[in-house]
Amino acid sequence: MVSDNKLMKKFVRRTMMFLCLLIFSQTISAQETLVPIMSPYYLIGGSKNGKWLTAETIAAQIKEKTAMVTVDVKGIGKSAVVLENTGEEFGACPENTVMKMMPEIESGIAVGENAKWNLVPRLPQSIAVTDKIYTKIAADFLKTKGIVRPKINLSQVFQIDLEGDGQNEILITGNFYKNGRIQSQVAGDYSFALLRRIVKGKARNILIEGEFFTKRGDYEPPYDREIAAVADLNGDGKMEIVLHTTYYEGSWEQVLEISGGKLIKVLEVSCIL
Repeated sequence: MVSDNKLMKKFVRRTMMFLCLLIFSQTISAQETLVPIMSPYYLIGGSKNGKWLTAETIAAQIKEKTAMVTVDVKGIGKSAVVLENTGEEFGACPENTVMKMMPEIESGIAVGENAKWNLVPRLPQSIAVTDKIYTKIAADFLKTKGIVRPKINLSQVFQIDLEGDGQNEILITGNFYKNGRIQSQVAGDYSFALLRRIVKGKARNILIEGEFFTKRGDYEPPYDREIAAVADLNGDGKMEIVLHTTYYEGSWEQVLEISGGKLIKVLEVSCIL
């Protein structure tokens, strides 16, 4: 006769084996899932098996309607959208395939609802754009770009642990055009997105993208930059930055990640006239 103790041990072993198989199968399923990423305007791209896929590759694989969730700098939104590949070309930019979202979103991004991981494992913490610490950081940074007496006009300041290593990074965007956004730039105008992080124990500014004007020049369309979302878009536990850039006749989106201590652009889509 088998003792109750032996039966219990056998039950525990079988239960543990079942749980391990379940976790393994869920991991494989998550890795093999095709997850599209969409801005309010264009399909940015997506991920599968932890790897990045371009918008063209993703579009070719979306045959039916795909459920999406909205994500912005405040986290995962309450609303859901449906993405459908219409097979049409975007009129002004024929290289972009039209992807229809219903309902449409006005900001942030939409990500495939079938992502099996936490899209926002850490939530960006907003900091006042008038905070003296960060206005000074921005002023000092702008001076290194030749703007001697900068007018500080920050649009966003966020604190977020991008890599999940317990070390917070700072994201800052600033946009300033003295004569407005449809006039020639003058000395002191700028638009930038900045990542500030600790490297070997010291704070370091890493320019994500920007323009800085030290004198009046020929007309160029002024740009506006904003962080549209910060999220884990490929399931590796690290968070990517989604940068949204606009000007009066176009826009583009970039997805950037920290890899090997460097900021790398992994996805980009644009429509520039």
